[in-house]
Amino acid sequence: MKNIIGITAALLLSTITAQAATAEARHTHSVFYPGVNNQPVLQLKITGTPGEKIKCLKFTTAESTAPNKFKGAQLSASGNRNAYTLHTKNPVVQKGAISSVRNHFSFNTDIELGDTPLYLWLSYNLPPTIKRDSKVDALCTAIEMADGSIIEPELKLADGIEERVVGRVYPFPYRIVPYYRPKWVKGWGKSKKAIHLTPEHFNLFTDLIHFAYSISNQGEITYQWAGGGNSKKTVDEALAEIKRLHKEANSRARLIAGFGFIDKQITAINNRPAIRRKLAKNMAKWVIERGYQGIDLDWEYPENANQWNQFACFLAELREELAGSGVSISIAASVNYRIPTMQVTDQIDFIVTMSYGSQAAQHASMERYQREANICVNKLKMPKVKVVLGLPFYSNEQGKLTDQYGYSQIYKWYPNLKPDVNTFRAKKKDGSDGAMHSFNGRKLIHEKCVWAKENKFGGVMIWAYETDLPLNHHASLGRTMYKVLRQPKKK
Repeated sequence: MKNIIGITAALLLSTITAQAATAEARHTHSVFYPGVNNQPVLQLKITGTPGEKIKCLKFTTAESTAPNKFKGAQLSASGNRNAYTLHTKNPVVQKGAISSVRNHFSFNTDIELGDTPLYLWLSYNLPPTIKRDSKVDALCTAIEMADGSIIEPELKLADGIEERVVGRVYPFPYRIVPYYRPKWVKGWGKSKKAIHLTPEHFNLFTDLIHFAYSISNQGEITYQWAGGGNSKKTVDEALAEIKRLHKEANSRARLIAGFGFIDKQITAINNRPAIRRKLAKNMAKWVIERGYQGIDLDWEYPENANQWNQFACFLAELREELAGSGVSISIAASVNYRIPTMQVTDQIDFIVTMSYGSQAAQHASMERYQREANICVNKLKMPKVKVVLGLPFYSNEQGKLTDQYGYSQIYKWYPNLKPDVNTFRAKKKDGSDGAMHSFNGRKLIHEKCVWAKENKFGGVMIWAYETDLPLNHHASLGRTMYKVLRQPKKK
């Protein structure tokens, strides 16, 4: 009897061991670019018994458009972290070509599982000739273990989505990304409401960052202050109007939820992994429910290596919570002041450089603009197409960072501004001259747009768009910008 029980227990243990390994698959990136290598499309999380080995991983290109034109695929390991980065000890497991027969491909490996989950990433190399808006997709059909067992990964999707959004090649050759606030901040024009957007705007820019949200130190989503205080009603009404205009224009522009004034909160959260994961869940749910297609994070700034590392962990967790939603992730950074780590920039879909706000005589010089662009490429190893360069539509007092004015206020004081003028004196309440300010006039804005386009960077960002003059005004900075960079007309 004891022998029978022992044999039965051994068989049961053997069966459990053979079926111990499990796998999850997530589509965590949805924006792709022509001519860029190592673009992640699928994350695999594999859990099993230490010592188990993976023999082969099989994939299909699924709904991809013309996958036989892809330049190849890579399988990369991320160690024990769920972050995608090329900067690990063992980044590339194997490279492989994609078969034109049924668009199936596989990787033969001898990867051994450990005590913690193994994260693998499938990434593609895309040719410069790939058509914009092409679908870029992948599915893992099977994982063969060394003991002969087969694992079929479970496809995980973000909460709140009914159907997976397949990733696509970004539809425009460059980005024009305005930050837009629901109400003007006091001192930036003293208007009761922001410049009135029209359907025409939505067929000129490519992405609109609705800069209206913040977070609490408990991982909840909150509303920002602006113009004396944003209420939920103010922000929600602004979003409804933005969506109405977007629909009326039949625009292809992407709507992005902007999260700012998060500095103290996210610093505290990043030292509390459970709250950090809660924030990732809440943020993903928030943007999906409201129909945004992207998330932009403005943390000013991570101060040390640990905080950048924690930020990388948060981005990875946010991507997992967004799986299959099609929502992009971007960050704002003053790379001249606090340079992000490559573990952060490898994970984002694009970066916007805050190339302004200096205490120098010119707070947003062409030299700084170009220097920050080159830092992103040379130090952070970012593809140019992911680097979006910041344009200021506001002034800064020379030698200080405490006094600023929106462009429309500047023009109100000086209605005969020449295009090549980049300085002025602010006016006091009694009309007398105040402190000297610097800003970017029409000529400098034009030159910056031309430089970004000619040097094939990812486009431009505007802080802050609502401070501009109406688009039909001859002195509008936006009008100047759109003469160089604009959303291509629909075919």
